[in-house]
Amino acid sequence: MPTIMTIPGLARPTDTARPKHRPIDLKRSLVLRIVLAAVLCLAAVSIFTLVEAHRDADQRAATTADLVARQLELQLLRINTGLDLAQRFPEWQTVAATGIGDGQCVRFYAPGGDMQRSDCVGFQPNAEAAPGWFAATSAALFASEEGVSRTVAYKGVEYGTVTVTPAPGAVAARVWGALKQPLLLTFLTVIAVSILVYVALTRALAPTKDVIAGLNRLAAGDFSYRLPEFSLAELQRISEVSNQLAAKIEATLAERADLSKRLMNTQEDERRHLARELHDEFGQNLTAMAALAASIEHTAEDQCPVLIAEARSLAHIAAGMMTSLRGTLLRLRPADFDRFGLVESLRQLVDMWSLSRRRETRFELDSPPEIALPDTTAIHVFRIAQEGLTNAARHAGASHVRLSVEPVTSAGAGPPTGISLTIEDNGTGRPVAVADETHGMGLMNMRERVAALGGSISFDDAAGGGLKVRVLVPVNP
Repeated sequence: MPTIMTIPGLARPTDTARPKHRPIDLKRSLVLRIVLAAVLCLAAVSIFTLVEAHRDADQRAATTADLVARQLELQLLRINTGLDLAQRFPEWQTVAATGIGDGQCVRFYAPGGDMQRSDCVGFQPNAEAAPGWFAATSAALFASEEGVSRTVAYKGVEYGTVTVTPAPGAVAARVWGALKQPLLLTFLTVIAVSILVYVALTRALAPTKDVIAGLNRLAAGDFSYRLPEFSLAELQRISEVSNQLAAKIEATLAERADLSKRLMNTQEDERRHLARELHDEFGQNLTAMAALAASIEHTAEDQCPVLIAEARSLAHIAAGMMTSLRGTLLRLRPADFDRFGLVESLRQLVDMWSLSRRRETRFELDSPPEIALPDTTAIHVFRIAQEGLTNAARHAGASHVRLSVEPVTSAGAGPPTGISLTIEDNGTGRPVAVADETHGMGLMNMRERVAALGGSISFDDAAGGGLKVRVLVPVNP
């Protein structure tokens, strides 16, 4: 019958002082990193393109400003030679025909600073504008741009200033038109790559569910479980290390259980021998002492009445010692255990506790008439019950203790494959602190004995107070 052993003192490590971090999903983390890297790359490319576009716009503005200034200076030359009229200065149709670039505004300022001419025919408002966030980013990065200015002068006399300003909206629209399709393509590529990475990681990490399930079984004490082989090298290494560790722990526990079994069997042999010696030597001597005290009392009634009180006191002492010896023999090994078996010995144990507690604690036994068990298993079950009753009576402060024993069969019929032992009380339950060392030692002794037998034990605290101990041991450990 496969069993799961409960190892005393082995628990999951907890560290309340260490802050708990929320676990990160590997697939989400990797996809988010890919998206973040793509966004940063797109932002860097967009900013670089904007910088280059504005630099090109500045160069084009400088070229346009030089061209317009030369056109106006040429008009001044024609006016000076009488080929043109001064009233027509600045002649703006010629300026507009020189080829003002898209997205440029050309303005002419008089020497006093008044704007006399302005032309933004190069800016096409019907062109596709950039999105608001893109235009705002462009304007925020290049808000200090003031355009390119050139002075119009002839023979040392300044006639005005030509200023060419690139329109930020036109520059953003031009850059957006160049980046729109690459951005869309990159966005779709990032989405596709993220989906492919997520699916690939999901398939690659699917065996981790088996790893986690196996580690949970190992953490629960089932060290006979072995992780399967995996195609992924990292998971295969984890499987090998976990299986090696589980094999070592299983071998160590098997050796420990075998040693514990040997020690318990040796202890039972010593107890049997000691009980036999006490019964044969002290029991016979106490019986002889009681008989001698009765004889002295009978003789003193006729010959020396003054000895009657001493004879009765001697008989009372012998009777008390005999009662104490019976309790000691029952704790060492029930006198009739080998003859009457487990159930009758448990009944004697319950009766002994009922008498010793003077009916202050009510003890009950619920068991079948008799259970056919090997001697080694029966005596160990008796010791577990004895330890549980001692713990409930002496340390739990219970007023009601119930002991139940029943066989466990694999298919519901046939010889029992295990023994189920339950001890319930309505006492104080398990202590929170380790102040009561005897209480803790009793529970630890039960764990040690159950582990040595290859069984399982559980402790359940009742809501209203009390403790319920459940033990399951195989018939043939």
